[in-house]
Amino acid sequence: MLNLQTESCLSRAGWQPSLGQGALKLERDERWSDFAELLGLLRFDGPVRQSGEASLFRRRRLKAGQCALAMGRPFDGLYVVRLGAMKTSMTDVEGGEHVIAFPMKGDVLGSDGICHARYMSEVVALTDCDLVRIPAEELFAQQRSSNDLERVAYWAISREMVQEQSAYAMTNLPKTEARVAHFLCIQSQRFAAMGYSPTEFILPMTRRDIGSYLNVTLESVSRAMSALRREGIIEVERRKIRIRSLEALRHFGL
Repeated sequence: MLNLQTESCLSRAGWQPSLGQGALKLERDERWSDFAELLGLLRFDGPVRQSGEASLFRRRRLKAGQCALAMGRPFDGLYVVRLGAMKTSMTDVEGGEHVIAFPMKGDVLGSDGICHARYMSEVVALTDCDLVRIPAEELFAQQRSSNDLERVAYWAISREMVQEQSAYAMTNLPKTEARVAHFLCIQSQRFAAMGYSPTEFILPMTRRDIGSYLNVTLESVSRAMSALRREGIIEVERRKIRIRSLEALRHFGL
């Protein structure tokens, strides 16, 4: 059960745990990731004091549609996306879903669970996914002093905060067309960071999810996509996007 402090915080914020869909048990296997792979996934380029952590981190697999983390569930660690795409959302008291992020390879899940030892959002796989778990006991072991793993975790959480600030700024752009264009620019950058084409990719999320993320309607997202296509800035085939001019996309609607 949630403690009274956590319940009070959730109630005041207008959010409640999603009781309809609990976190499904993830398929377990005996595959592991080492510290070096973790650094690579996070794209951490800072120095490490040690030759490398001896810890191994268990990988977990989800099928598309499975829930990895659920609101109100006990915090058991951070998760790093190894493969696939996900959706982070919160559910209000009336059952409405509000999308707050689209984690992809290298992104960190679960940092909102540290404060009250309960996850404050729900994360669902949009595609088949692999996750790497950093156990809470590894991060916060009392007998251990600050180490490379902790430093990297803090760095990754800070990066997530910067991305959230950028997303907040995007959702406050006055024109819907500018929001959608900026969203596509960010997706382009993220695909490029993963080693894929920055100008041709398939969006793993629906237009309804994009609208929820940008605080606009599904119809507004569709109209913005149509406007971008008419201007010759992008080509659209269902979820497949081909950007013909990144420069024009960056300035569209501003």
